[in-house]
Amino acid sequence: MIITIVAGATFREAVRSRAFIGLLIIFAICALLSRIVGWVSSTDGHIVTTDLVLSLQSLIGVLVAVATGTALVQTEIQSRTLYTILSRPVERWQFVVGKFLGLAAALAAGQAAMALLGLAWLWVTGAEVHGWLLLACAMTTLEVLVMAAVALCWTALSSPLLAAVLGLATYAAGHAVASLPDLMHHLKGGQQIVAVTLASLIPNLGEFTYRNQAVYRLPLGLHDVLQHLLYGVAWCGLLVTITVAVIRRKQL
Repeated sequence: MIITIVAGATFREAVRSRAFIGLLIIFAICALLSRIVGWVSSTDGHIVTTDLVLSLQSLIGVLVAVATGTALVQTEIQSRTLYTILSRPVERWQFVVGKFLGLAAALAAGQAAMALLGLAWLWVTGAEVHGWLLLACAMTTLEVLVMAAVALCWTALSSPLLAAVLGLATYAAGHAVASLPDLMHHLKGGQQIVAVTLASLIPNLGEFTYRNQAVYRLPLGLHDVLQHLLYGVAWCGLLVTITVAVIRRKQL
């Protein structure tokens, strides 16, 4: 019950924030402009437009997750509402879990809105809209939720500005990790061990990148979908657990 109340308040706070609304507006404008890139492209304009719209959904979604996630706890501390909340029978873990669930619900709603707008625009412009694109949007939503957990964790460990920088760095590193198998033959001995060890500390965001395959209708098996889902849920659970452990020991 307590977690639900915190999650509900966080959801309302997130969807009303300027960062959330502003970035959704930016997505809408960029999605509309993506058709221009399709027109001037030397390849199939519809494919280029579809790829751009799906990529924008990922990029804007991650920016929303980082901008909103890094401000959640710090806003409560600065406005001193956190002290009021924790003075009641609310455990710190309930506060953190409720915050994450509320943020996750807001981000999922934002992703649904972007997917609806993006797919509607593709349909209006004459591009093919099919089920694989919906799956790509769902995978992108999972990527954004993992990044929300990353942002929340960094916020507990540092200041909001540094957390935002570290969150974006994690996003870049998470996609770089996906190309590690192709680079392993360039590394030798201990270098491979160090690379694998460091890569295991960062969520592999390439697991959720299905955009390019969806554009060309390359099927993704149910087993792979479930594997990616469990991978994302596991990372979210781990990062929220770390956040809870830090907040419990933090002097507020």
